[in-house]
Amino acid sequence: MARILCVCVSKERKTSSRNIHECEADLQGLVGDVHYGMGGRRQVTLLPYEKVKPYFDEAGEPVRYGRFGENLLIEDLDWNAIVEGSRFRCGEVLLEAVRIGAGGPASDAYKGEKVCSPMEPWFIFCQIIESGILKEGAEIVPIE
Repeated sequence: MARILCVCVSKERKTSSRNIHECEADLQGLVGDVHYGMGGRRQVTLLPYEKVKPYFDEAGEPVRYGRFGENLLIEDLDWNAIVEGSRFRCGEVLLEAVRIGAGGPASDAYKGEKVCSPMEPWFIFCQIIESGILKEGAEIVPIE
């Protein structure tokens, strides 16, 4: 069973986010997040715990939720099966993957900040299709 380990928001762009444990997700994004209401489809970011944990293990530090600016840290989701258009049910919230990977030559996101750069290939950007509350510990279910 895949589950949400944390629900994080940022108050400023290009900074680590902080775990708030649950958050209202509406069609404009995550309420309280710096990207809320900015338009576009990249409203929620997901990262795999299985990639984040080894980073902290190597540094000899405990895992810090939100360190890479992610909104949701997810455990036990088959990351290799995700393509653009994949959908996920998280309680009442329905997410759709709209981009896989962050950064790239056309992006200046986090340039020089090194906030998310170690995890850039693993970011999944999602659009909120159905509103609700995202909660830490909730199951995240891929929709076929």
